[in-house]
Amino acid sequence: MGKYDDITPERLRSELLRFARLITKMEEEGVLLDKTPSVLRLLGELRQMLFAHEVRYTRKLLPPEKAQEKPAEPADPALDESRRIVEEALRREKELQDELEKRLFRRNRPED
Repeated sequence: MGKYDDITPERLRSELLRFARLITKMEEEGVLLDKTPSVLRLLGELRQMLFAHEVRYTRKLLPPEKAQEKPAEPADPALDESRRIVEEALRREKELQDELEKRLFRRNRPED
């Protein structure tokens, strides 16, 4: 389970607005570019929240028995893009897991 899998739409909206206010405040104080590391850290957290929300939203769009089927014609380009992003993330996660298992196997293999 991911760190933000349980994020509610209200909390996500609140976090995005809080970030927007923070950016505006830093700009008004003239420290926005000086705070780049903090901004990047917060952007990373927001990205994780947004991704978790998008994955959850996309999975809810179709009933479970239809989730594996591809629609004949996507009715909504944004929905199709969301599905593509989720499928790509799942594929990359599987590739990473496979690579980690290979490395672990090589490391634990007895020398001949």
